Amino acid sequence: MMNSRHYMILSMLMLSLSAAAQGSSTTRSDSVAALQEHTDMWQTVGAPHRQNPALHGTAFASSFSQLYVEADWQHANKAFVPQEGKGHLLPSANVDTYLRLSDRTAVWGHASYLNGKQHDVTWNSTTDYRLLQPYVLADTLGGDTQRERYRFEGGYATHLGRWLLGAEMLFRADHEYRDVDPRMRGIVNELTLRFGAGYETGGYYWAAAFEGNIYKQRNSVDFYRELGVIPEYQMTGLGTEYARFSGDKRSLHYEGGGTRLMLDAQPQGGSGLYGHLTWGQHRYHRLIVENYTLPLTDLYTQKIQGVAGWKREREDRLAIFAHVEYQKRSGDEHIIGTSATSSFPDMGVLTMYKNHRLTTSLTALYGTPAWHAEACMGYRINSEEYVYPSRRLKAAHLYGQLQGERFVKASARLLLSARLQGFYAARVSDEMAMPFADMQPAIARLMHHTYDFAKANYGGLSARVRGDYCMQGYALFAQVAGGFVASSASATQLSASLMLGITF
Repeated sequence: MMNSRHYMILSMLMLSLSAAAQGSSTTRSDSVAALQEHTDMWQTVGAPHRQNPALHGTAFASSFSQLYVEADWQHANKAFVPQEGKGHLLPSANVDTYLRLSDRTAVWGHASYLNGKQHDVTWNSTTDYRLLQPYVLADTLGGDTQRERYRFEGGYATHLGRWLLGAEMLFRADHEYRDVDPRMRGIVNELTLRFGAGYETGGYYWAAAFEGNIYKQRNSVDFYRELGVIPEYQMTGLGTEYARFSGDKRSLHYEGGGTRLMLDAQPQGGSGLYGHLTWGQHRYHRLIVENYTLPLTDLYTQKIQGVAGWKREREDRLAIFAHVEYQKRSGDEHIIGTSATSSFPDMGVLTMYKNHRLTTSLTALYGTPAWHAEACMGYRINSEEYVYPSRRLKAAHLYGQLQGERFVKASARLLLSARLQGFYAARVSDEMAMPFADMQPAIARLMHHTYDFAKANYGGLSARVRGDYCMQGYALFAQVAGGFVASSASATQLSASLMLGITF
């Protein structure tokens, strides 16, 4: 039987489909133009600006909606990141809508439901590993986990005189669990609100946006087998654990969130200089929830991202842009005193974990509405440190990427598109310092594995082919994609996906 959440997602899908049908009165040629406008590689140039809802309203000249189902599959012979598993099979149902209500007003939305499985997850019993790491609950056994996700997004933008105004809401609910020991369960609710404004002057849109985010997760691990339990580690970074509360403390609560500020300069026409700057900070508390509530760790993240470039859009298109992203993550551990009762005094905090990530790239994109080619070169470095006992892990890479796409009108009704991408990342430097003599064998193996994949070289190829059969105001489409990644750490990863749907 469908529960209320299933009815909600179905209602969202039907409402979006109805809105798309009412908003579409396009011909076949208009449908083809809208498809290319919303899906081609040229849209990567304007993607940063669309984070501001005020500018999102100027992103597209046409309405476009698609309703589709997707099956996403991935498998690796060795886990690149053990905490994320060796692969997955994640079927989903999705609807995306962008509707122009007038020349000055637009609305957009997304709704999706995903239900699938992550395979062979180890050293992680917490949902949202990339967001919360290293502060996760972990064990050596792991296993397959079921994942269920609901996502809703909706936005509105309008143009009042020279002013642009917009607002957007994003909501995500994740449920991840395992029905065999160790029976992990993570329930996530996350809400994000964005408000943006812009002003039109000097041939440019000058815009700013503010984002607020609230995050909560309930996380626990249970054991039902008669053979007993295994320890659950309260991980604190680079193989360390909060030993005092590891073992039998298996119920956690995460709460937090943060804010983000975005600044944009975008030419009103298709040509000119442009820029995007984002600064955000977030904080996530980890609390033990047993017969008492006890603060354990605090994770702080700060992120600065900038994009600057120049674009020219005529019969042909050219864009050259640079991207810089810096993220600082630091973690505090609470010093908990002893007590004869169930109340433990919080004696203070120590900043023990530090992580710095820097990514830079330079990209050139050239093409026409029928084809595009892109070349990108960049540098990235990831450095982690645990203060005491001292541990360090660092790796830096140079990387390059080439990709291209082609649209072909095979017949009056059939539009084919294909995209091919290749990349290679070469190690520049690496470093690891670990007190292996004092580490448990299982954790030592984990850190050797982590280092091997952090310093490895990577190369890969991926391809995507899509066919749209266009009719009066709508189209049926199918898309097949696949990819291959090889690592010098003697690991390979295969991926494939299939999409079937209808566009309006």
